[in-house]
Amino acid sequence: MNVVTSNRERRMRVTKITPMKAIRAKCIDCSCGEKKEVRLCPIEWCPLWPYRMGKRPAKDANVDKEK
Repeated sequence: MNVVTSNRERRMRVTKITPMKAIRAKCIDCSCGEKKEVRLCPIEWCPLWPYRMGKRPAKDANVDKEK
């Protein structure tokens, strides 16, 4: 995933981030920048909810080991 940022000189810079960091950034954005609100998020039906802390849930981590 690529994130486009700009600086004061109006140059665009593309930074690559991992999918887990992108999910975390989306959750922080959804909670208006409040990291504490991400932890307290009540929207359990959101597909990103298990990943909101920027880490894979324990039961998902075992999926990679099975392959």
